Amino acid sequence: MVQKKEDRRVVRTKKAIRSSFAELLSEKDYNDITVTDIAERADINRKTFYNYYRNTEDLVKEIECEACLNFDTILQDLKAHNILDNPELIVTRISSAIEGNMDYFRDFLIMSKNAALFNRIGDNLKKQVRLTLADQDVIDPLKAEILSIYITAGALTVYREWLTNGKKEPREKLDAYLQRLTIACVREALQ
Repeated sequence: MVQKKEDRRVVRTKKAIRSSFAELLSEKDYNDITVTDIAERADINRKTFYNYYRNTEDLVKEIECEACLNFDTILQDLKAHNILDNPELIVTRISSAIEGNMDYFRDFLIMSKNAALFNRIGDNLKKQVRLTLADQDVIDPLKAEILSIYITAGALTVYREWLTNGKKEPREKLDAYLQRLTIACVREALQ
């Protein structure tokens, strides 16, 4: 079945709503953002907002689902590689997913209310890394579990702090350092 392409006006309007929401998150607490705030910032009327979303929670859920889907798609690619031979792929994939959603990660992931999104992404990432390590069949399950938790939680937390603190270092420099740490962790686990 052929999927119908979404109208460009709808895409443009939803993008304006999301961008406005992301901007507002950098200015005020999530709980203080209203539909009126978003509509005014997006230069639309409230009725237009309600054509696409029931409320701000509905908007947040859609952004969460798309962020998790984006991470899942990128991480599925890990299964096709031997990450024990190329462990920096883990960091490369995380970095790629964050870069593709930079506007939302900057403010959306760091808001205290949205620890659930951070945890969901972390759990999905951990699962993919653990399954990929298990498929390699050269590392015992306990080491695979510990390694997947350590690498994914560490990398995600470092990126979250980087975003929170205003991205003072170039992302590439951060990526390179995390890749070296990941390689060292994997080598240690293999011994």
